[in-house]
Amino acid sequence: MKKLLALFLVLVLTTTTLMACREDSSQEASSGDRVDISILLSKPEIARQFEETIEAFTKENPNIRISLVPLAGQNAYEKMTALYSSGNAATIMMMGQEFDPFKDRLLDVSDQPWVKNALSGTTDFVTIDGKIYGMPVTVEAFAYIYNKKAIEEAIGGSFDYKSIRTGDDLKKLFDKLASADKMEAIHVSPMDWSLGAHLSNVFFTAQSSNRNDRHQFMQDLKDGKVSLADNDVFNGWLDTFDLMKEYNNAKGGPLGPQYDDGPIALARGEVGLWFMGNWAYPQIHEIDPEGEYGFIPVPISNDANDYGNSHLSVGVPSYWTIDESQSTKEQQEAANKFLNWLVSSETGQKYYVEKLNLIPVFDNFEIKPEDSLSLSILEYMEADKSMEWMNTYYPADGWPTMGASLQKYLGGQINRDELTSEIENYWKNAE
Repeated sequence: MKKLLALFLVLVLTTTTLMACREDSSQEASSGDRVDISILLSKPEIARQFEETIEAFTKENPNIRISLVPLAGQNAYEKMTALYSSGNAATIMMMGQEFDPFKDRLLDVSDQPWVKNALSGTTDFVTIDGKIYGMPVTVEAFAYIYNKKAIEEAIGGSFDYKSIRTGDDLKKLFDKLASADKMEAIHVSPMDWSLGAHLSNVFFTAQSSNRNDRHQFMQDLKDGKVSLADNDVFNGWLDTFDLMKEYNNAKGGPLGPQYDDGPIALARGEVGLWFMGNWAYPQIHEIDPEGEYGFIPVPISNDANDYGNSHLSVGVPSYWTIDESQSTKEQQEAANKFLNWLVSSETGQKYYVEKLNLIPVFDNFEIKPEDSLSLSILEYMEADKSMEWMNTYYPADGWPTMGASLQKYLGGQINRDELTSEIENYWKNAE
């Protein structure tokens, strides 16, 4: 009996020990090996596609869990400031002009595999003393997106985007579209980032074909040496904005439209043009998968030969950066693993091009863009008809401030002189 009791106790102890070991092993597998990272995506228009991309990555890397941090009504600078202040900085952050105020908190990624494949010049903006602090996201462009089929049906003939090279050319097209049945000329999205960062970029960049001269213009504006009221490019740009206001399909309530109203209006042929960028293609394609779309530059004068009238604003708008100050080494390694997967693996490249509709800025991509908007951008680039994204050099509060002023002008709350003064005064006091 004692032997049986002893044997029973041994079995109980052995079973208990095995269960404890299994439980410890299970806990280690479920939490100890897993790394949680977060991504601040400042492009909500591709959030759904990005969620799908994350899902593809985590299938191949089940020990890394990724969550998206929403902007929740804030701009990227405001969101990053709030997250850092609360000690909850996102592991990966998509940033553009926000780079300068946050650069001291970022991880040096110069040793990462993707660096050798980045196209020349695409990391210059995020390079300090030879060290790289961000991975370029893509090349993007913005201007008037046109729906070729809808325009041709409206005008009753073929349409050549190269025929629009002056303000008068644009007005003639607007007139034709506005006179067509069940169509209006243009949809103007009132978001501050579209007006304050993208539309405003045109009057800065078109100041000169010489990079030094146009950057000097920006500095002179800061120094109070520029009178915008006397600047021909600024006035020509405002003339074009006035046309956009006059022919806007939401003219009755211009500040009312949401972002999603734009792709719907354009893809359904309710308007012929929409001022926006190629990041909108996924939404357009979802509504009109067989459509053909392209870009028309924003004219700043009635001289077709003036710089900018035939040029598209093309640039690297943002960079993936990794937090160093509030994330662990394991999180930083996981973040780098995700970014390298996105641009180096077969699956990552497929999602990069086909789901996110990003144009690669790396020379190792096997998959090339085939959508009409990406091809339109490449056509301008190959013809040497691209111009700089100077909004990258705005102060962090630059586009929100100018965007607010342009919204007031769009909504008729201030006049032309008041808008000019507000923009000029902002730059005089910009840090």
